[in-house]
Amino acid sequence: MERAYSTPRKYKLDLNARTATEIWNFDLGQSLWCPFCGSVYEDAPFNYLIDFTFIDGVAAHSLSQWIGLNDTGNTVFRYQYQSAPGCTVAFNAIPVHLENTKFPTVGPQPLNLSTRGNVSSGEGVLIGGFIITGTEPKTIVLRALGPSLNGFGLSGVLSDPVLSLYNSSHTLIATNDNWQSDPHNADIQKNGLAPANLLESATFRTLAPGAYTVIVRGKDLATGIGLVELYDLSPLSNSELKNMSTRGAVGTGDDVLISGFIVGDVGSATVIVRALGPSLGLFGVSNPLSDPTLTIYDSTGTAIASNDNWRDDVNAIDVQKNSLSPPNEMESALVLHLPAGAYTAVVSGANGGTGIGLAEVYSLH
Repeated sequence: MERAYSTPRKYKLDLNARTATEIWNFDLGQSLWCPFCGSVYEDAPFNYLIDFTFIDGVAAHSLSQWIGLNDTGNTVFRYQYQSAPGCTVAFNAIPVHLENTKFPTVGPQPLNLSTRGNVSSGEGVLIGGFIITGTEPKTIVLRALGPSLNGFGLSGVLSDPVLSLYNSSHTLIATNDNWQSDPHNADIQKNGLAPANLLESATFRTLAPGAYTVIVRGKDLATGIGLVELYDLSPLSNSELKNMSTRGAVGTGDDVLISGFIVGDVGSATVIVRALGPSLGLFGVSNPLSDPTLTIYDSTGTAIASNDNWRDDVNAIDVQKNSLSPPNEMESALVLHLPAGAYTAVVSGANGGTGIGLAEVYSLH
């Protein structure tokens, strides 16, 4: 007997009597025809996953459907999608028990850091530092933006940023002026990190564990507001971004030092964020920020924590326990227990003060 519809059926076999008795079928109102390559799986008793490969025959734009049935015969899900043309692909649907599925554990960790500041010459260049810990290399993308910041309402942006990367021995290991000249520019694009302007800089690198410094300058001594960014492309590697910092000129208005960081995965992370100024004079900085203040914002722009002098924070004892007490009483520090998300640290000068400041993010877990 020919049927103009498809229906999966279940039979009880009696091998002695050589009979097959139908005990279940699902004809979907006799509304669907799949000529071949369909399949049915019974999971728990009378729970079925049905895979109709070619709905209404094989055509150039055929559709496929998955249907799930519970033990009362009710449809619990029905999903339709574009199938492959002709019969060049074999289809096979299998139930997966998520309660028995184990996913790799990735602890919460900072996945990227960005800092916006005023870039000038000499001590006024924008300097980012980061430390990779662990036993495996880490793949990152570094970017230096300027012209595209106009699109965010900023004026006086850096017209042509230049990016330089140094290792712990102060050896130059990478430099870039315009991002398309990077040898791995295709990888930058594949990861959705191509800068919006061709004059902006980016480099794709796989780095061994160690300490690194990235410096953003203006080409031909140009000055203006710039943005330096670090993206972690290998969060599953046996390595972490343990400490990230940025040093730059702190002014007023749009010229404050703004650092953004993202805590990845689904757990909460413990970080210490610091804002330094006076102690930079010990390292030869001639115009350090005399009294930095630190404010942390969440992704909605809500201020969630602030500090002027680090000893005033309620968690100052935890800063000390982790050996991260700022060298100067006027400097700022906060201990934060943060869920996954994006955060912004703004460093400004108390009472409108200006000078060179340093923003740091330490991951403690």
